[in-house]
Amino acid sequence: MLTYRQAKAGDYLEIAKLHVKNWQQHYRGDFSDHFLDVEAALEREEVWKDRLRNPSPNQVVLVAEQDGEICGFACAFLEDDAEHGTLLDNLHVLMTVKGKGIGRHLMGMVAQEALKKNPKGKLYLWVLKNNTSAMAFYERLGGVNFETVVGNDIGDQEVLKCRVTWGSLKELARL
Repeated sequence: MLTYRQAKAGDYLEIAKLHVKNWQQHYRGDFSDHFLDVEAALEREEVWKDRLRNPSPNQVVLVAEQDGEICGFACAFLEDDAEHGTLLDNLHVLMTVKGKGIGRHLMGMVAQEALKKNPKGKLYLWVLKNNTSAMAFYERLGGVNFETVVGNDIGDQEVLKCRVTWGSLKELARL
């Protein structure tokens, strides 16, 4: 059975493991093997422990569970940017359950939360340019590649990342 809920502080390790697994599957070549295989697990564990134990007031973390195990999650920061609105900082779904609508449903839930905060709210996210499957997914949901920039805020080397934006959240909120 598939269920959705707000993340709890005790979920940090399971979320961190899923996050690293997805990075290893999708970002090999963008980040070094050493970072992905050695450093990322501890780095993500610390990030998620802090986020879930000391959440910022505008943070929303949602999880999808199948048979009691976390199989997807989304993390957003409501009204994070004056121009682009809510930042969807993370959306990850286990490869074994992709195609079941979990990512789409999590995005819909984030859009609903963003609209509660601002009925005219917008949404944006950053995705690595080389992650073509994610780019295609976001485009199918109405996202537009607003800009592509060089960044090095995660990982251990510079990457090309795209800011994907949604000017209206009403359609997303219906997912």
